[in-house]
Amino acid sequence: MNNSITPRQMFFVVLQTQIGVGILSLPFTMFLKAKTDGWMSIMIAGIFVQFVILMMWTLMKRFPGKTLFEVIPQLIGPSAGNVLNCLYSIHFIFVSVLILMFFYQITGRWIFPETPKWVLMSSLALTSWYLIISSPRIIARFFIIVTPLLIVLFFLIAYAYTDVHLLYILPIGASGMKNVLLGTQDATVALLGFDSALVFWAYTSGKAEKKLKAVSLAALGVTLFYTYATFTTFIYFNPEEIIIVPEPVLYMLKAFSFKVIERTDLVFASLWLVSVATSFMSYSFIAAKGIQTVLKLKHHKKVLLYTIPACIFIATLPGSDLQIKQWGKWISLSGIIFNIPVIALLLLIAIFTKKKAGSVTHE
Repeated sequence: MNNSITPRQMFFVVLQTQIGVGILSLPFTMFLKAKTDGWMSIMIAGIFVQFVILMMWTLMKRFPGKTLFEVIPQLIGPSAGNVLNCLYSIHFIFVSVLILMFFYQITGRWIFPETPKWVLMSSLALTSWYLIISSPRIIARFFIIVTPLLIVLFFLIAYAYTDVHLLYILPIGASGMKNVLLGTQDATVALLGFDSALVFWAYTSGKAEKKLKAVSLAALGVTLFYTYATFTTFIYFNPEEIIIVPEPVLYMLKAFSFKVIERTDLVFASLWLVSVATSFMSYSFIAAKGIQTVLKLKHHKKVLLYTIPACIFIATLPGSDLQIKQWGKWISLSGIIFNIPVIALLLLIAIFTKKKAGSVTHE
């Protein structure tokens, strides 16, 4: 199978899809919900995500070599299946749109304040186009190449430990378990990206258990990375400061300077853009695959001629940060619905109807 990827490559696909826009604003969001206990919300969300991944794997294991879009019609029938596949495809398109919105929000505020939004969004979408029209194997190889940049991000954040105060997070648990659990919802949304496995599993060779291990380890790695970034900002800023900085990671790095690098925040933002691009690539590829399945096309290239311009156009519609935030809430809610209750329902249907399928290959 020319387009197949290994479980190791699958690990990097999920890792790069998950790590995107969330790392910059998640600490601020967690603080609003659970104060300095927000890092605990991320850990709990990470545990919950592992159960969701196990549920997804249990469903997809019954249909080896098939994507979610091919499984759905077999479970609920062709007509209803096409409707649900359309809804899934629209959802993934809007996730791509949301990524473009957040991309503009950060780059417009920190790097290119005078550049029109459509120019910034087009630069990300059109440069990603070349990779999206390719095969999963090429996408996975690119994701592997750029993953070492995350190590650089890790060490840039680590420099904050030269001036941190552990007293800022004490007493642990002061916000109450209720608030910690409320923060878990937003943390779960930030960890979305593991749903890419619903499509990429079909292209992954090897035993089912190795595939599960790859996705679980990727989700665990992202959970720990987000927890690390959030915890670091909580012990760097005092509670009165963090409430007024919507991107605390960048504000934290802005205070650092070296002989070679003066604006560390801009270096971090530049590296972060690669992670945003990989998330956009992955979700755009999945959306195109969904539409390809519904329309019964041989390749997803033609689909991208319409979806990529549509993503750019829709992303330019919100005129303010408040509108982008509202769009984010609705799209995040759809992400939770499609990844938890809908998948759970499909799994129950598969179990009670005892439906399975043989292995197929994808070219």
